[in-house]
Formats: sequence, structure tokens, C-alpha cells
Amino acid sequence: MIQLSDIQVFLEIVSDGSFSAAARTLKMPKSSVARQIARLELEVGCVLLDRSTRVVVLTEDGRNFLPHARRLLDDGIEAQNVLRLKGKGASGLLTIATTGLIGRNFIVPHLPAFRERHPNIRIALWLGQDRHEIGSGPGEVDIAIRLRTVASPEIGNQKLGDIDFCIVAAPRYLEHKGLPLVPEDLATHAIIELGPAGKHNRLLLNGKERTATVAFAPPLHIDDPEAVRIAAIAGGGIAVLPTFLVHEDVRKGRLRTILDDWRQASVPLHVLYRTHVAPPIRVRTYLDYLQETVGQTQPWRVVF
Repeated sequence: MIQLSDIQVFLEIVSDGSFSAAARTLKMPKSSVARQIARLELEVGCVLLDRSTRVVVLTEDGRNFLPHARRLLDDGIEAQNVLRLKGKGASGLLTIATTGLIGRNFIVPHLPAFRERHPNIRIALWLGQDRHEIGSGPGEVDIAIRLRTVASPEIGNQKLGDIDFCIVAAPRYLEHKGLPLVPEDLATHAIIELGPAGKHNRLLLNGKERTATVAFAPPLHIDDPEAVRIAAIAGGGIAVLPTFLVHEDVRKGRLRTILDDWRQASVPLHVLYRTHVAPPIRVRTYLDYLQETVGQTQPWRVVF
């Protein structure tokens, strides 16, 4: 049976680059380090570390085993903490990745209350455009909260709700360029594209009795919705943005909705987590909390 202490020694060698350095870090004899690695390799049935050079490196089997080793140690420590705390709750580091827009509006406001309820869970929240993988390896996260995603079979997928969109422009832009009355009018307007340059610039809108597809050549490509909002307020053109993001701007007159009988399809918001191994208690605890708060309240649903 694999022992957690052997896993810890293996990971320390990988981090420090040698048996001697790992022994110093762990404050144990080098002979004990070597003995535990030999025991681990015997247990898994393969050589994990190449000892033929001055710096110890992973073998191919070792590279394949590394993410599993991190997960084994992480889950083992959490299980020990649960027992040590005598049922006082989940513990450990919970890593979450989402976009800045979703994180700032719907995730961050609930984190203090979650920490009050589960003080033994530490949280690392990554907000940005980088797409983090789900797992326990370097750069991977426990949970990802994403729009418009299809998960692989080994990734769990819980839907939190649907994000609605609306078409908006600044009043001064409309005064200068005119008010679009039907979707086809958009083709002659400056549409600010939410996304990178080079994507297929077509807007699909759903009406009461028909759908319309509008091709356009955007003068601005911006990959951040809050920046698109600022550009629209400044008169840069027409934008299709999440309703919750522009609700206050419309109320205060900074933006105006147009083509109110037409809508871009709502986009589902999902929370993703790994299922090829049992999710750690801290992950299950946070998934339940998300559904209890964000999932049930649907804070992005607003009506003009």
C-alpha cells in the first residue's frame, strides 16, 4: 500500500532536484529518503526517478505519476485533517478559476461568508483569460466556473444558470448614427466585438417569429466585457453585453437598449470539477455552497 510519507518524500525530491536537498528540507537522513523512494517504486512497480545524473529527474513513468502523487498527498492530508478536527468541517486549499467578470460580480462577494462557515478552507481564486485545467497538477485548479462549455466525461459539470444578453449603445452614438429598427440595420453600424480579432463576425438574434443572422465588420475587438461596456458608453458603437453588466448604465441613461424584441441566446454558466477520483471534501462543500447562494439566487437575472 502506498504511504503518504513516501509520496511526500517523492514530491520533495522533484521540487528540490536531489535526494540530499530533500533530506535537508525534510530534516531526515539521506538513507531514509532513499529507502522510502525504493519502497514507493516497489509499490507502484516502476522506476520514478532517474538517478544517473547529478540532478535527479523524473522518468517517463515518474512524469505520469506526478499529478496522481500530488492528488494522493492532497486528499490524504485533507482526510487526516477531517479526522483530527473531529468532524469540524472541510479543510485545505481550494483553488478556483473563472473570468474577472464572473468572479468580481458573483464569486468574490460570497467568499467571506463561506470562509466564516468553513474557516479551515483556504481559497486561491484566479481571475483572468488563461484557461486552467481541472486537476491537482501545476497550474491546475479544483474548480472552474465558465460560460459556454462542454466538459469531458471525467469532468463533473453543474449548471448554475443562464446569462442573458442585450443590445446597447450610448445615446450620443444613436443620435449621430441613427437608431437600428430591424436586425439587418446593424450591418451598417459600428459593432464592438467581444472577442479576439479574426473570429467569425456574425450575430445571431432570436425574435418572436423569426431569427436573423447579421454579418458585420467590427471596428473594435475587445476580449473583456467590462472594457466593451466602457467603449460603448464612450460612443464607440453598439455592443451585445450581459444584461446584469449594463443594467445600471441603462437605468442612469449612459446606455440605451435597442432592438428590444430581439435577443442573443442566453449563455449557460457551469461549474466544473474533477470526477475521475472522488472530489475532496472542500470541493464538495464549495459546490453545495455555490448552488445554495449563486445557483438559487440567480443574481445575474435582471429586468429593465
